[in-house]
Amino acid sequence: MSPRDKQPDDGPTPLLIAVASSPEERLRLAERLEGIAPVLLVADLDELHRLLAARDAGPG
Repeated sequence: MSPRDKQPDDGPTPLLIAVASSPEERLRLAERLEGIAPVLLVADLDELHRLLAARDAGPG
């Protein structure tokens, strides 16, 4: 069964986090990883920290 065939009741889906400073490298990674797993591409660790902090803060 491919990752695209996963059913919602299959449990948690892994998230791949990649850090690449150049937009070209992020695009290349996105193209190579398409269909493998959900991917979060960030420019640097500071951006990742901001995203995680925003998630922890919650809405409002």
